[in-house]
Amino acid sequence: MKHRIRSINLSRYAKVIPEFGINPFEMFRQVGVDHSWLDMPDLLVPEKVYAQLLTLSTEQTRGASLGVLMGSCWRLSDFGKLSLLLQHQANLAALLQTLKTYSHLIGTTLAVEVVTHGQLSIIQLHLNSENENPGRHRIEVGITALLCLCRHQLGKDWKPISTHFSHVAPHSTKTYRQVIEGEIVFGSGFDGIVVSNHDLHLSKPEYDNRMEQHARALMDSHVISSSPMPMDRQVRDAIQSLLPHGRHSISQVASTLGYSVRALQRQLESNNTNFQKSLDEVRTAAVIRALQNPQLSMSDAASLAGFTESSSFTRWFSKHFDQSPSSWRQQHLRHQILKWPESSLA
Repeated sequence: MKHRIRSINLSRYAKVIPEFGINPFEMFRQVGVDHSWLDMPDLLVPEKVYAQLLTLSTEQTRGASLGVLMGSCWRLSDFGKLSLLLQHQANLAALLQTLKTYSHLIGTTLAVEVVTHGQLSIIQLHLNSENENPGRHRIEVGITALLCLCRHQLGKDWKPISTHFSHVAPHSTKTYRQVIEGEIVFGSGFDGIVVSNHDLHLSKPEYDNRMEQHARALMDSHVISSSPMPMDRQVRDAIQSLLPHGRHSISQVASTLGYSVRALQRQLESNNTNFQKSLDEVRTAAVIRALQNPQLSMSDAASLAGFTESSSFTRWFSKHFDQSPSSWRQQHLRHQILKWPESSLA
């Protein structure tokens, strides 16, 4: 699948990058971006060229936090036609569900899931990319854009309990602290925003149910509906959200998706896959990310992969990678150290 993003992302890039003395149109030329795309904010353009643009820009700006700056410029209207419906939501939970329902209108690379723990909820952001190492900027844009969306719903002075990034902290976190209020956690087990359940379900005083109905009817009559997301993709997204919290059994995933265990198994079989294969795929990505983070211990990596015992984690890893997790980490961290600090900022 060729992932795509809305061209408004390029417009936000063009607004921020001149601050570093860089001509955005020259950068567009180097990666093959047609500058006329900027005149069509709803156009879905290849994610690959956008990722190349950010990678090249990281090198020329010496690792500046471009994603945070781009996301801080985000406005509700940047969600395109969907913004007409987003502004008429009863609470933040309803807004996020609407964003998920119509996610095909804003691209195919980002997915949002909400995981609740007691009195807190985690708004998790997942990145689907054609690039093995898409860098931190894509997630930064997504997280800061989500924060802007939350503030639109809850008020400009609203603050999250904490904001989490799975990548290690850059050499300077000044830009983060200027844009993101509240606690910031780097090297986390997930990318997302922690909010209280009270804030998640807080009713918007000016909410008008009829206005939402009108906006939704207008959306449904003027936009192309999406094809149902393949079941194996739905399962992987659910596992990715639940895995860091130790709630990734087939029964828990089935419950999250609204299926019985047997019904979920049948759905996966019809897609020529099974639950264990989906779990292994998500675990593999989680483990690689954890082991590449020098701030995380081996037990942290095991936990993020959903293992409660280190011995079980080691057996699973050795089966899939033909070496122990400590050996794999030693090889890859040695390579990172040789490239430091560039890789820490990529």
